[in-house]
Amino acid sequence: MVRVSPKKGSALHDFPYTSPQRKCPHFWIINVTPPGPAHCIHNCVYCYAREAIYSDFSPDMVVYSNLAQLVEKDLRRIRLAPPISISNISDPCQDIPEVREVVTELVSLILSYGIPFCVTTKGDPRFLLELPRFIEYEFKFVAITIEGTPDMLPLLSPGAPPFHQRLEAVRRLSAAGVKTVVRLDPLFIHLFYAVYGERWLAELEKLAGAFSLAGAEHIIVSTGRLSKRRLPGGRRSSWERMVSTVRAVSPLAARRMEAEYVFENRWGGKGLFLRNDLRRELHARLKEIAEGYDMTYAVCQELGKEADSPGIAHCERFRLPFAARQPDGSFRPLPGCTAVCHVSCRDKQGLPCGQPLLVSPGPYKIGHLSRLAGCRL
Repeated sequence: MVRVSPKKGSALHDFPYTSPQRKCPHFWIINVTPPGPAHCIHNCVYCYAREAIYSDFSPDMVVYSNLAQLVEKDLRRIRLAPPISISNISDPCQDIPEVREVVTELVSLILSYGIPFCVTTKGDPRFLLELPRFIEYEFKFVAITIEGTPDMLPLLSPGAPPFHQRLEAVRRLSAAGVKTVVRLDPLFIHLFYAVYGERWLAELEKLAGAFSLAGAEHIIVSTGRLSKRRLPGGRRSSWERMVSTVRAVSPLAARRMEAEYVFENRWGGKGLFLRNDLRRELHARLKEIAEGYDMTYAVCQELGKEADSPGIAHCERFRLPFAARQPDGSFRPLPGCTAVCHVSCRDKQGLPCGQPLLVSPGPYKIGHLSRLAGCRL
């Protein structure tokens, strides 16, 4: 059952990272549903949102009905708007009418105000192509998650669209001129090994070639962060679910996974990660493969910028700047801004936004967005 319900409070929210190693831009994160197992139909085996400490374990899917209204209210009280990221804890392009209605209204509002934004999904975002100004609006990109091959996706994300549908969405958006990213994320090499044996890396290379042929310009990869914390009601942890999935295909691959994932308490969160030396070797090889197909490559959180293709400001590649409010109430993207404030503007004189308080890896506060001193338009 789907329950449409208003969200309370402000919509303004940034990632909680405070470390100088932060790689993410200062996004305004807007989630279409709360986290929790009932709020996304894709049923991904590795989903971290099911076991977040703030998860909602209600039996019904809850879809926030008033996101556009909350965003517009926030826009009236700030003078500097962060780029918007939709959605980080559940899929904004689920094949649920209520979800698509809310996302359509939200994206239409963002376009009308001129705020840079991105959409991350493993659903089918092609309905957004019907929105006025969506295709031609410059400051946006769409990231489509394809975390495995056609053989693997039914095991990893059984409720999400199949491989061919996701790849066709990449092809259709790219052909329309929309900047398109593929998130090969999370990449579980032990499942690749379970399915393909010793030729698993060759299958990964074929996958990268398919992404490039479909028009993707950039690939983002991580090897996953898993938790042993069980959910309410004794439901299995993400670690148990993932190892069980691998074991059902190959007990040998599951044993290797159990030996090669280790606990780390990192700046981006704590959990079980692929052992550091293995992931460094893997990312170096995948970067070489991606660049061989004329795509750029980046690693999500688990390594520093040294693992990314040169010349990109952040792991999502495409520039989504902060935007400054104009006299008519609309916003205009700031020239020279990357929204990775603590990196791009750390030693800079004459900041694009004129707001030195943003030059920090820590999350922004409403006060940082309320003042505009000497911004360059």
